[in-house]
Amino acid sequence: MIEINIFMNLTPKIKIRKATVDDIPEILEVERIAWGKDKAATEEMFKSRIKTFPEGILVAVSNEKIVGVIATEIVNYNGYVKNWYELTDNGFIKRTHNPKGDTLYGVDLSVHPFYQKKGIGKKLMESIGKLAIKYNFKKGILGGRIPNYHKFADKINAEDYVKITNKKNPWDIPPDPELLFYRKEYWKVGLKIVKIIPNYFKDPESLNYGVLLVWENPFYNKWYRWIAAQLFRA
Repeated sequence: MIEINIFMNLTPKIKIRKATVDDIPEILEVERIAWGKDKAATEEMFKSRIKTFPEGILVAVSNEKIVGVIATEIVNYNGYVKNWYELTDNGFIKRTHNPKGDTLYGVDLSVHPFYQKKGIGKKLMESIGKLAIKYNFKKGILGGRIPNYHKFADKINAEDYVKITNKKNPWDIPPDPELLFYRKEYWKVGLKIVKIIPNYFKDPESLNYGVLLVWENPFYNKWYRWIAAQLFRA
């Protein structure tokens, strides 16, 4: 369990490192609190992820406690994504991870609620960006949520909802907080909403919709990508 005294640190010092099998109990605690029991990844999933692609599973550590985790896999991306389950081997990645692929896909990003809005998710995403640059992937992709959509689905369709960037719109609806986060933090490095995916993930708040976000690696095939990976900031 993560002890309550570290929650009071408003500016925690964060270290990002590769996950190990020994980290799994703490990772599962973060998953459970961040996602709830029904949507959290299992012990078997993380064992499979770490065994399959150890370089792509990272944890955020504060005061020797794990407070965040990100999991990725390598895929060949051709523009088609059906759902999270098909793309991730139901979360295990054993049968979908392709070491010869050209794209890094974000399988899972979880931050303990007491550490959210402190830049930890950003640090984890930044570390994955460095990984994508270092290993010369063409793209990075992930599926985002629209957790407030269920409140407004009777007024607006999902395609129009994700286009909302401020409160001044015909529906008088505020922008979704998760998409606002991505726009605020990652638009400057080129992360873009590409399309809406129905039935992407079992997520009642998002009415099972996912938002496909794509980042084109500007350093792909550049001779100086090793330096760029070190200097990359989101």
